[in-house]
Amino acid sequence: MNVRSARGGTTVLVALLLVTSVLVPFVGVAGAVPDARVAVTDATVTPATPTAGAPITVEATVRLSGGSASAADLDRVRVVDADGTVLGEATGLGTLSQGETLTVPVTLTIADPGAYDLRVVATVSDSDDETASASRPLSLVVEQGAPLVEVVAPSAVAGADSRVEVTVSNPTNAALRDLTVSAADPADGERTRRTIATLDAGASQTVNLSVRPSEVGEATLAVRVDYTTAAGTRASVTAEQSVSVEELAADVGVRVARSTGDGGVAGAGGGAAGLAGILGGGGGGALQPSTGEGGEDSSDGARVDVTVTNFGNAAIERVVLVPRDANGTVVEAIGRVAVADSLSPGEAATVTVDLANVEAAGDVRFVAEYDLADERREAATVYDVRPARGAVDLTGLNVTVRDDGTVAIAGNLGNVGGGEVSGVVVRVATDEFVAPAYPQRSYFVGTVGASEFAPFRVTAAVDTANATTVPVEVTYTTGDDRLTTVVEVPLPPEQSARGRPLGAFGGFGTLGAVLLALGLSIPVAVGLLARRYR
Repeated sequence: MNVRSARGGTTVLVALLLVTSVLVPFVGVAGAVPDARVAVTDATVTPATPTAGAPITVEATVRLSGGSASAADLDRVRVVDADGTVLGEATGLGTLSQGETLTVPVTLTIADPGAYDLRVVATVSDSDDETASASRPLSLVVEQGAPLVEVVAPSAVAGADSRVEVTVSNPTNAALRDLTVSAADPADGERTRRTIATLDAGASQTVNLSVRPSEVGEATLAVRVDYTTAAGTRASVTAEQSVSVEELAADVGVRVARSTGDGGVAGAGGGAAGLAGILGGGGGGALQPSTGEGGEDSSDGARVDVTVTNFGNAAIERVVLVPRDANGTVVEAIGRVAVADSLSPGEAATVTVDLANVEAAGDVRFVAEYDLADERREAATVYDVRPARGAVDLTGLNVTVRDDGTVAIAGNLGNVGGGEVSGVVVRVATDEFVAPAYPQRSYFVGTVGASEFAPFRVTAAVDTANATTVPVEVTYTTGDDRLTTVVEVPLPPEQSARGRPLGAFGGFGTLGAVLLALGLSIPVAVGLLARRYR
């Protein structure tokens, strides 16, 4: 063999091997490329300002290249974070023809605000079940979006409505609308749902709920807030609060005392009675009555203050005061009195009751009726009602002894009691030395109010040699009673006062006569001395 030919053949062989070694990898790569060529050409985010906890929609635009050998199935479009965790996914999206474009919405939620580097990944498969994927980066800034919810439950009572205070705040820079605050657990109660029409950016609002736990012990209170975001999407957030549920304790006190005139109660809230009520005592919820031992009466006035105090651990509602007599009948002269719509634990309300129209004296049972734990209950105390009564006295008396032996008595009849007196008649009473005489044996005064007076005048025939006083009888009506009292009016000394009124000189007796004589003699003596001097 020719060496030159051998070298030439070797050269050709090496060249073929080099070409083969170079071409083989490219042939392998070409075989791994699928017939379908896919790309994510665009990705938009709605809303433009995403918020934490609210739905976010990523609209991914996927295009199948026109150079693809055949149509391809768009299997899925995903949104993944930097760690590859799938945040949102859409599947079963149909078939893409060569050169066709399809926009796919993918919904996701991000709980925490912050900046995120995401990727949108689209996956297709061709007729040979070969798959191909394409991705597109997506930068996302999520703001604080869900409202902040603060739940305060000071106390909870089993079987009764317990107040829950919920404060909702909007931390975003846009208004939240159509907020619904509801107690999710326990759901039973009088007010388990409240609404807020609009909550402006940065604003907060407090609503009150009332829930009714069924069992005593520790419980978890869940409050849910449903709202509409600035983008118009509906979202919700839930807050939980651990509460201690106590056993229901009904303790309502009623106290009656004289009105102080300034809306307060004389002696209320102090002493042993107030302390016993705070500690839960007081005879089944009633405070110590204001009559009897250590009590007060209403004889000094017709107005009393009735105080209803809630010493229990649950709110009472629709509190009404009902006065009843010994037979249980409502005292119409007082009538039913509204006390308060609601009294929280520790609160009290006072109403003033006028007893002026209560004519008969006796015990009145003041009953406070109220709602608690779906029941109408009551607490009561007894008060001794004593209607204000009038009393009479004779003042400013002038007694005149006439020459014919008659005595004229004039003065004022005063009402020194706390109530009105009516039908007042003043007359001269008869005894062995005195008898009524014309022209005024009796005098009709009529009605005299409390602390008022009226004049009168009567005439008596008197045996002045033996009588020392004239009995004057006063008859009057106060309350339901017709009363009579006799006042002994003293006569002036026998001779010196005759023909003179007691209020003038007659009242001074002998001393008055001496003073009168001295008063007359001084000017007479002075006149005589002057004449003598001249």
